[in-house]
Amino acid sequence: MLTPSDVLSLPIQAHTHDHEYHQLVIVLDGDTDFDIQGQGQQLAPGGGCVVPSSEGHAFAGLGENRIMVVNLPIPPQQAITQEEYELVSRMFDQASFFQLNARLKLLATSLSSELEQHPDDKLLARACGNTLLSAIRHQLTETDIVTPTTAGRRLDIDKLDQYIDNNLSRRIQMQELAQFCFLSVSQFHQRFKEKMGLTPHQYVQQKRLKHAQYLLANGYSASQAAGLCGFSSQSAMTTLFSQELGISPVRFQKLYLT
Repeated sequence: MLTPSDVLSLPIQAHTHDHEYHQLVIVLDGDTDFDIQGQGQQLAPGGGCVVPSSEGHAFAGLGENRIMVVNLPIPPQQAITQEEYELVSRMFDQASFFQLNARLKLLATSLSSELEQHPDDKLLARACGNTLLSAIRHQLTETDIVTPTTAGRRLDIDKLDQYIDNNLSRRIQMQELAQFCFLSVSQFHQRFKEKMGLTPHQYVQQKRLKHAQYLLANGYSASQAAGLCGFSSQSAMTTLFSQELGISPVRFQKLYLT
């Protein structure tokens, strides 16, 4: 019997298969590799892909990982009406890759936790699957999705900005940003520099610095600001602050709040 939704781990060894049902895949933890129609992507947490039925695809886990899968068809008489089913199934007209926004990442995490707590509850599995399908359908409708044939043709700075802002408190790897844009690291670095006039690393550092100024101006201590802005230490933030602004964070805060 087809499971409506499930949480599982991908094997390290690459596997290839196809199946007679649509599948939505969301990465919860770790890194994974997916290849659809010959277009391979490394997916980090929050990344996902739409796999239409009978579409051959390859996959592998890169170390420890957890993914959530949602499968269609869910029997309409047990889950949703035929009209609702047809609406949701339009997501699977073509294979695509996507990146969940912060709200949907939280939703996927919460639903997966419920599934893991009650793995034998079929009603819960259908409810979680339907909820995630509907929510992601809205995101894909409201934003441009990336298909294997169009991946890497554009660099959407607004969406990249949102992703950086949502993850500014931690270390952000260039490979991660390249993956978000469905580009290789070299392609991403070149296109980003051509468009923005500075490297991705410089751009992220500027955003960290700007956010640190905002936090300091609103009463956060230098150590708090360093942590919330993703600096490796308060010393690292002080060094960049002094180099770029000619003033230390502590001195900046004293002048601003005086």
